[in-house]
Amino acid sequence: MALTTEIIIGIIIAGLIYVFIHRTIVQRATRMVRRTAQDETDVAMTAAVQRLVNDGVLTVAESDLSPSAAVADVWGRGVMAFEYHLAVGMAAEHQVARLEHAFNEALAGFSVDHQVKAVISGPAFVVSDIWVYEERLHVDVAYLMNESTVEYLKDLKKIDSSSVQ
Repeated sequence: MALTTEIIIGIIIAGLIYVFIHRTIVQRATRMVRRTAQDETDVAMTAAVQRLVNDGVLTVAESDLSPSAAVADVWGRGVMAFEYHLAVGMAAEHQVARLEHAFNEALAGFSVDHQVKAVISGPAFVVSDIWVYEERLHVDVAYLMNESTVEYLKDLKKIDSSSVQ
């Protein structure tokens, strides 16, 4: 009886060690992929902001881009979406749709110029959400490098369409 108990305890401990090591390896790999995606999105967003300044959509004072932060931890592993902030005036609140369109065009241009591919046809970077809060423009950008991010965008569209009804 004691030998059976020791074997069961040993199997449980071995299983827990396996789960811990597997989880650590998967989390590390996910962090590495997310960091790479975040760096590439940062470059794309910086270029997009500069293009909008050159086109007169944003002023130089409004082009100060905050460091990015991952926004999709709630949605699950593998979602590559990042939030940026820009200091803007109150007038931007009435131009959010125009700014979203301008950012999407600039990001699409960057994708074409630098041959950044998405997992689906179309641009690799898409503005998934944009809003003004406390005189700061918040821009969420999704890097469509995997299916998880595509599903994330589909979920956001479902939420948007259900909130409109």
